[in-house]
Amino acid sequence: MANYEHDGLSLYYDVVGSGPNVLCVHGASGTGAYEWSGLAATLSDHYRMIIPDLRGHGASDHRPGQVSIELVNGDLLALIEHDGAARPHVLGFSFGSEVVLDLELTNPGTCASLVLLSPGLGDPKSSVPTREQLVSGWPMTLRRLHADRHGEDHWLELMVELCERAGRRPKADLAALAEIDCPILVVVGDRDDPRRVRQADLVVATHPRCTLVTVEGGRHAVHKDRADQVGAAVVSFLDSISGMLGPSDQAL
Repeated sequence: MANYEHDGLSLYYDVVGSGPNVLCVHGASGTGAYEWSGLAATLSDHYRMIIPDLRGHGASDHRPGQVSIELVNGDLLALIEHDGAARPHVLGFSFGSEVVLDLELTNPGTCASLVLLSPGLGDPKSSVPTREQLVSGWPMTLRRLHADRHGEDHWLELMVELCERAGRRPKADLAALAEIDCPILVVVGDRDDPRRVRQADLVVATHPRCTLVTVEGGRHAVHKDRADQVGAAVVSFLDSISGMLGPSDQAL
């Protein structure tokens, strides 16, 4: 368990396992430990998992109004430099998948590979949950993750900001996505929101080195619903990529 400083914030991260680096980016209102503890049990025998709490989440500092994808990616670049984890594999779930996709789009060559779980590509036509809808429907488990560090109502202010930003965010540039140089694995549950399933198909149709795994019975948190199946798919993908990288390409 460690902290690093960036943009005037103290940001928390953990490291589990040993081997090639895998930077793991959790979803909206999640935390690193909550999101990745299951997959860590599968991956950590062969991979070194770098697991941050994003700004505003968990044990990391928060600055109201500054939880944009662009600022989060600035934090992640600082973490990669701080940790010495040059060109890691990068794994993201849901909001985290949008973060890591944008990371490689705006900083080409940062990632050895991308693993996108339940990804989104941005869609300004989609309805954004209101404060009232969040209060009535957001999972209690996710609400409680931040109470000790930030207060009981922090989750709501965080989600309102993230949802408002999502409503203003343009769709991903598919031409730019097609030019991403690293391999991509997309994993989606067949019981996820149909829009997510369609967007997963779109990533695969757009990127020439993209592999799709559709998990039968998996819902949005597919890595929690079907942890063994998702873990096996991720390990198989990362092993195949690691085998193609030379020693100079893999962080020690």
